[in-house]
This record gives sequence, C-alpha cells and structure tokens, in this order.
Amino acid sequence: MLFDSNTDSALSAEQIDQYLEHIQVPSIYRRNQGPKLDISFLSTLQACHLSTIPYENLALHYTDKPHVSLDVETIHRKIIFKRRGGYCMENNILLHHVLRFLGFQVYLTGARLHRTDDNNQSSGWTGWEHCINIVTLPDQQRYLVDVGYGGNGPRAPLPLALDEASHNNIGTQEVRLIRNPDASSCNPQQNLWLYQFRNSETQPWVSGYAFTDIEFTFRDFEVMNFFTSGSRDCFLTSRLLVVKFLRMDDRIYGKLVLDHDRVKKNLGGRSEVLQTCTTETERVNALEHHFGLRLTQDELSGIKGRISALAC
Repeated sequence: MLFDSNTDSALSAEQIDQYLEHIQVPSIYRRNQGPKLDISFLSTLQACHLSTIPYENLALHYTDKPHVSLDVETIHRKIIFKRRGGYCMENNILLHHVLRFLGFQVYLTGARLHRTDDNNQSSGWTGWEHCINIVTLPDQQRYLVDVGYGGNGPRAPLPLALDEASHNNIGTQEVRLIRNPDASSCNPQQNLWLYQFRNSETQPWVSGYAFTDIEFTFRDFEVMNFFTSGSRDCFLTSRLLVVKFLRMDDRIYGKLVLDHDRVKKNLGGRSEVLQTCTTETERVNALEHHFGLRLTQDELSGIKGRISALAC
C-alpha cells in the first residue's frame, strides 16, 4: 500500500506492535499503556529507531537491479522481518506512518541537501533529495524529527523556533535550526529552515540541509526516489554507506559508520577507524559483525562489476 497524506496510517495495529517490539521501545510507551503524545514519547521513538534501524543504501549496490520501494508495507517487511535498514525516504516514511497511527500530528516534507566535499564537483546545494517529518505536539510546538540523514543527523526532535538555539547532539557536536533566506531563489521573501551542525563550539556551522513548511506527497517522493536511487549524479549510487547509532539507557552516545571500505566508530567529535576492508568478503563480514546486516547470495553476487565493489 502506498501512502497518501490525506488518509490515516497505511500500517495495521499488528505492524505497529511489530515495529515497537523491533526497536525495543520501553514498555511504558507500548500501545496498551496509552502513552501521552508528548516530547518524551517522541524522543524515545526517535532514539530507539535510530539505534536499531541502520541508515543504509545496500539495495543500490548489492543487487543486479537497483531499486528502492517507497511502499510502506514493503519497507516494513524489509526492516522488521529481513532485519535491514534503509535510506532517508524509507526510514522517515516508515516512522511517519507509525507516528500517524499512534495519534501524532505529523506530515512529511522534502529537503535540499548541502554538499561540502571538496573532491565532489557537485558540491553546494542539491535538489530535493532528502525526506523529513514535521511533528506538531498538543502544545502546538513543531519539531523536526529525522531518522534518515545518517551520521550527522539529529538524535532527538528539534523545535522549529526562531531563537536559533543550539542543541547537544553526540559528544561535543551541536545542531541547530535557523530561518534563512533562500540563496537560490529570486524571491528575497522566501525563507527556508536550515539544519546545521558543528563538532565543537570553536568550529564554524555547517549546513546539512534546507526545507520549507510545505507538505510533500507520495508523488513528490516518487520523483525524488527516481533520482536518488538511479542517477549517476547522486552520490548514493556510487558510494556505499551504512550508519548505526549507539544507545545506552535510552540516550544515543555514538555511532558506527561503514563508508565504502572503512568501519569507523565515533563517540562524539572524533572518529576512530576500527577496520579497513580490502575485499568483499571482509566488508560483508563487517556488515554482519558491526551492523547486524546479512545479505543473501543473490544480493552478494549483484555487486560484481559495480563502481562500489571491492576486490574479490
């Protein structure tokens, strides 16, 4: 079933319970307890999702037919029963339907990513390539909730406020939302929300992505997904990336990252290389050992000949 922003969640009560069990939400937040739709519940859902479901784009590399489905039931099966992760649209669309079923007021919107890689000829602002949730709590405060950005994503809901306050993320990293004119627009009145991060207060702020208040529909994400899963101009199709956040006592304190051939651990501010994979066998073993991700034989053979493949 596809999603339609004008209908209820496309997931059933059974599927919601399977999701809550999979991400190990504490018992006080299970459906039979009738939890309040407050910032505590929302924060717990985000932390449990991030630390259980990896950000990963393996479906674009370990396959002979790269394809990412945005059908929410397909995403649910992939993540819950196949014990896989997903990239931004998969993670945030799944969470979107969970939040709607639970009674949260939420909508999805798109975001433009900002690339800062000096080696990337396409550095700067992209088109609409990212997906996020905007949640309004009963007190009418709105929050950005994002479980699909990867390593520098927010670990907790961020209030959409004009005070430009910074919030601790992981270790010494800070994140914030600011309201800023759209530099790519001819309309000086068109402001965007900018999600920014920095690894310490002595470093400059880095823009991660920008978004508006406009709700996106399934057709919008279909177009976005066509590009992000199939275009050579999108870094996701050439770069293998897996991110899993680390949690203790309902608080995220670090992350594990597989970036092409290197497994890195970051507990806040600095990364430590745990392993450099020189062969496909080493990388496949690392995927299982560090991230709990297992691939089928058909998936393993699908990476042969791809730009992202390592030596046999």
